Amino acid sequence: MSTFDGNTHYFSGQGVVLIGLRDATGRPKGLVPVGNVSALKLGLASTVLEHKESQTGNRAIDLRLNTETKSSIQMTVENFNSINLATVLNGTVTLKAAGTLTGQVSKLYMGKVMPALHAKLSSVVVKRTAGTPQALTLYTNDTTAYDYKLNTDSGSVMFNDGSIIAVDKMTTGTDTVGPNAVAVSTGAGEPTTFTWAATPPAAVLAAGVGGYFVASGLSGADAALLNNLPSVITAIDAAAKTVKVARDTFGSPSKVITIGTPKISFDGDPITFDYSYATQNLVDAMVAGNPERYLRFEGLNTAEANTPVVVEVFRFLTDPLKELALIGEGLDQFVLDGNVLSDSLQATGSKFFKITQLN
Repeated sequence: MSTFDGNTHYFSGQGVVLIGLRDATGRPKGLVPVGNVSALKLGLASTVLEHKESQTGNRAIDLRLNTETKSSIQMTVENFNSINLATVLNGTVTLKAAGTLTGQVSKLYMGKVMPALHAKLSSVVVKRTAGTPQALTLYTNDTTAYDYKLNTDSGSVMFNDGSIIAVDKMTTGTDTVGPNAVAVSTGAGEPTTFTWAATPPAAVLAAGVGGYFVASGLSGADAALLNNLPSVITAIDAAAKTVKVARDTFGSPSKVITIGTPKISFDGDPITFDYSYATQNLVDAMVAGNPERYLRFEGLNTAEANTPVVVEVFRFLTDPLKELALIGEGLDQFVLDGNVLSDSLQATGSKFFKITQLN
């Protein structure tokens, strides 16, 4: 053993990271625990100007001039709370207290999803609002006519496209002028044609080719082949006053369908959502500035009986988050990168950070 061996102190760190804004004196304005941080690193770097002498033929370095000193910080965060997300996304957090919303304006698109303005919904009523408002029918099973399915947790509605079961109340309450004639298909694979006395209403035209169209109130022995069964619009001819839909009735000679008293619905129909919602946080990304922050690490050296280690970073700025992983096989993380700035408000000692430990 060497006479001059000293004591060796090993380090394996864990602990709590706290972050807060700075006040005018350089002290924290209250620190908030970040949650589980699986990695925390402080980086040190300098920029050096090296001068070469030009007298000996060796071009030897005869001067090193430190022109820049800088420090960085990086942490891997595993706590996806709203405050952390707002910090790394340069965003803001708005607390939405539980409440109710009546008459959120939206539109109906068959076979597609439309979102509410909130999540975690209850007491949901979806209404078709053209003409006399009419509450639509929520899905119960694959044998009962319905108008929409509901995702209460995410706050969204998917409308029935008629591929499995007919719609129920989707055509009620309409104030759009219905067609005055229907011509069923004359052979397999041919469309059904609706004709108006005048140009089809602008709202129907706006649904466009590829949009959905559904009628009810048609008469005749075979009206069930069309009533409440949405179809894709395959052609619109304003001059001929017709709209063709891909609902195949397999030959008109044997099918009896007459216009009756039709009511219609189509993609783009106005609807409203009424609902109650639970308390939730709204994080708006990339809307805030990048304020200077204070960091404190209240650590434990697990290699030496959990002796305390405290690190304080007086002044740092975070970089915008490079990526936010939302789907993965394991526990997702996000990496917060930042730059530690020199703090002129620190009257003594380091201007960057300090470490307090017991050895």
